[in-house]
Amino acid sequence: MSPEEIQNKRILISPLNWGMGHVARCIPLIDQLLKQDNQIIVAGDESQLTIFTQYFPNLETVIHGGYPFRFGKKGNFALDLAARFLALNKRLKRELRETEVLVKKYSIDLVISDHRYGFRSSSVPSICLCHQINLPVKALEGWVQRIHHGYLKRFTQIWVPDFHDSQLAGELSKNKIDLNTEYIGPLSRFAIYKDRPVKDIEELVIISGPSIYGEKFLNQIVSIPRTTSLMVIVSDTLYEKYKNSLNQDNIVLLSSKDWLVCDQTIMRAKKIISRSGYSTLMDLYDLGIPSELTATPGQREQEYLVELWNK
Repeated sequence: MSPEEIQNKRILISPLNWGMGHVARCIPLIDQLLKQDNQIIVAGDESQLTIFTQYFPNLETVIHGGYPFRFGKKGNFALDLAARFLALNKRLKRELRETEVLVKKYSIDLVISDHRYGFRSSSVPSICLCHQINLPVKALEGWVQRIHHGYLKRFTQIWVPDFHDSQLAGELSKNKIDLNTEYIGPLSRFAIYKDRPVKDIEELVIISGPSIYGEKFLNQIVSIPRTTSLMVIVSDTLYEKYKNSLNQDNIVLLSSKDWLVCDQTIMRAKKIISRSGYSTLMDLYDLGIPSELTATPGQREQEYLVELWNK
């Protein structure tokens, strides 16, 4: 089953709440499914639903809690994950029950989870949107891979936002364990725009991800002497913190609060400087914009993708 085949269904969708990249790649999918006469209900937290309704003002939404992950001040993703393992597992079990309630309440025909292990139903087909069939774990961490594969096998099907040859995600998206997968191609919200503005911004920096990492990245960027102006898209939190000190003649900050405004700005860029999150890479592929990529410290997936894309 591919997205193109789904018509006249009531579909429940929920993205993982670890970064807005999961929201970003659901936008073109929702756009396509709506055009195929499906009814969409999106479950998410308030910040996620705010973004979705910018693109789809009439979208039906329901508040659905995220996974209780907290990023520590030291920026060590692995340690932060280990520290929250029990709380995450507890949330997963509760989410399974919550999803069944939503399926019954809204008469759902199909569930689509963007990498939320617990967002699936035993009563209707459940699809997991996931580009990481294989996690970038080390040899002694095989147990993590087995747990991950075990969760994926519980879904009816896996939709992989990559090409069949795993061109964009490399080893991460290769089906090595005979999962029921459908390679649906890259998902970029910029694909919904038919008209593209003139490129008149020389360099654009996108600061994404958790604030603890984003603030470090921002400080690195602005510490580099530049002779030309630089536009930087930051979270609303960082914008409020730095708007008075960093908005100078050669540095212009733009809050990411309004995604539609940010989209128009990004499409004007001649070069993008950003982290190497997979949703960002899919956007760069769609836009065809030269890029300078760095990985978020401690995130092996991004480290792998930087190396892959540099090749």
